[in-house]
Amino acid sequence: MRILHVSESLDPAHGGTPAVPKALASAQAGQGHDVTILTRDEPGRADAIRESMASIPHADKVRIVGVPRGGRLDKWVNRSARAWVLEHARGFDFAHLHSMWSPIPHGAARGLSAGGVPYTLCPHGMLDDWSMARSRSKKMLHLALVSRRTMRRCAFIHALSEHEADCVRSFGFGPPVEIIGNGVQPAEYESIPDPGEFRAAHPVLGDGPYIVFLGRLHPGKGLDLLTSAFGRVAGRFPDARLVLIGPDAGSRADVERIAGESGVADRVVLPGPVYGREKLAALAGAVCSALPSEHEGFSVAICEALACGTPVLISPECHFAEVERAGAGVVAERRTDAIAGALASMLEDPDKAAAMGRKGRELVFERYTWPGVAGRCVELYRNHAQELRTHGR
Repeated sequence: MRILHVSESLDPAHGGTPAVPKALASAQAGQGHDVTILTRDEPGRADAIRESMASIPHADKVRIVGVPRGGRLDKWVNRSARAWVLEHARGFDFAHLHSMWSPIPHGAARGLSAGGVPYTLCPHGMLDDWSMARSRSKKMLHLALVSRRTMRRCAFIHALSEHEADCVRSFGFGPPVEIIGNGVQPAEYESIPDPGEFRAAHPVLGDGPYIVFLGRLHPGKGLDLLTSAFGRVAGRFPDARLVLIGPDAGSRADVERIAGESGVADRVVLPGPVYGREKLAALAGAVCSALPSEHEGFSVAICEALACGTPVLISPECHFAEVERAGAGVVAERRTDAIAGALASMLEDPDKAAAMGRKGRELVFERYTWPGVAGRCVELYRNHAQELRTHGR
C-alpha cells in the first residue's frame, strides 16, 4: 500500500507521541509498503530527529516531508499541510493521522477528504477525562469548530487501549473504533545486554537491588509518590536504590527535596537520559520498573520494561490492564502506602518478581511488537477502505 502518516512533530523532545509514527511507518516500510511521513519542518532539530530514527529498522526507507509551522491563521488547521496533501493525494491509498489537537493533522485531514483518500486518526490519550480537564473550554471549542469534523470523516478511529476506545465512543463521532496498541522493536530485545553494563557505568548502585523509572521527570508521572514510597521501605532494604532515568521536565527538584526529607538522598540515583544498550541494561537489571503516572495513553516504557523481562509496577491510570491479567506486574493505586507495599513485595521476593517479568516478556512478544502492529494496521486500512468503497458512509 501507499501509506501517509501525519504527525505534528517527530522531535523526541516532545514526548512519546512522535515515536509512534516513526516506528510504525518504518515497520510498514520494512514490510514492503511505500510510506511517507508528513510533519512540521524543524531544521533546528533535524540532528535530534535523525538520531532518534537511526536505530529503527527500515527507517531509511521512509520518506519524510516537512511543511512550515505557519502563522496565526494556521493555529488550528495548517494550510500548508492541506495544500501539500491535496496536491499529492493521488499518491496515497490510506493515511494515518497522529494527535488530536495539532494543526498539521487537521490540515492534512482537509486535504485527504477533498482528495478522496480515506484516513484514520489516533488521539494518543488526548480524549480521556484527565486530558480534557486541562484547557477544557479551548478543547471543546476546538471540537466544535475543527476536530469533530475530522473525526466524523475517519474511516475508523484508532484507539490504543480499551480505555481510550471507551473515551472515543463517549464523544459519539460515528466511525467504528479499532483497538491497536503500540509496540517495541523485537530485534532490539532478542539479546538483552548484561545488566552489569549499567552497574559499571553507575558504581553508586553497587550490587544491591534497584527500582527503575524510565521517562521524562514530569509532575504527571507520579515521581513524588514513588520517591516518598521508596523512602518508607528503604529502611527494610538497606542496599536498595531508586533509579530515575530521563530528562528533567519539572520534577527533579521535587524528587531531590522529597528524597532529602525522607533520608534517602544518597540512594536516589538521577543519571539523566539513557539510551540504546545502556537503557536496556538498566531495565534488565531492575527488580521492577515503576510508573505511578496520573495519565498514560499507551506507555511504550511499560512495553520496553516487559520486553526486557522486568516486571512493572503501574497505576490504574496507565490503562494497561493486560499487565495484571498476564501476571506481569502489579497495579497499585496512586497512594504512597499502596506504592510502598508494592515495592516491598517486589524487593522481598525477587524470584516472584522475575517470574512476573518472564510473563511480561511473553506478553509483549505475542501482542506488542511493531511488525505485528504494522501488519494489523495495514489489514484495517484495507478492510475499512474497501468498506467505504462498497457502502460509503
